[in-house]
Amino acid sequence: MKVNEMSTKLRIEQFSKQLTERKPAAGYDHFQRVFKTAIKILKTEGLDFDPQVVHAASYLHDIGEGEDHQVKSARQAIKFLSKISFPSDKLERVRRAILEHIPDGKPESNEAIALHDADLLDFLGATGVTRLSYSTTGWFGKAKLEDTLGILMEYRKIASENLILNTSKKLAREKVRFMNLAIKTLESELK
Repeated sequence: MKVNEMSTKLRIEQFSKQLTERKPAAGYDHFQRVFKTAIKILKTEGLDFDPQVVHAASYLHDIGEGEDHQVKSARQAIKFLSKISFPSDKLERVRRAILEHIPDGKPESNEAIALHDADLLDFLGATGVTRLSYSTTGWFGKAKLEDTLGILMEYRKIASENLILNTSKKLAREKVRFMNLAIKTLESELK
């Protein structure tokens, strides 16, 4: 990796960390997992990709907040990347990947598809159960365990049904098994 690329990479990570340090369910740790998973998916699938685009999109896809967070995130990301001399010919690919990462997004590039699937996978398994349980109040304005149960069931379905690549679907299997057990156990404990 070139020195300038390394500097750009570190600046992106520092920026995303600074913006999301108080967002444990959708912040820097989430970005690290999504990036790692996206790269794994792309390599396993044998797809061509630009690692700079995957990195920038992974670390900046959730920096915006609220409804339409993908639009806010894309806008903030492009503004920031333009200031740090990120290659201008890659900006649109980063923007599209961020816009298309949501569950019902229609990603087209390999980088966008991998980001989309990696983000969905982070809603499954033990990580998904933890993130969604933690976020029941903050994201959804709910406070009861019954609400958390409903959210877990909803996101298990959303994530599972919207995965695109075969590698992603394979990675989801074990995560869904864990989530099924967590949901079944919580259901029985709430009776």
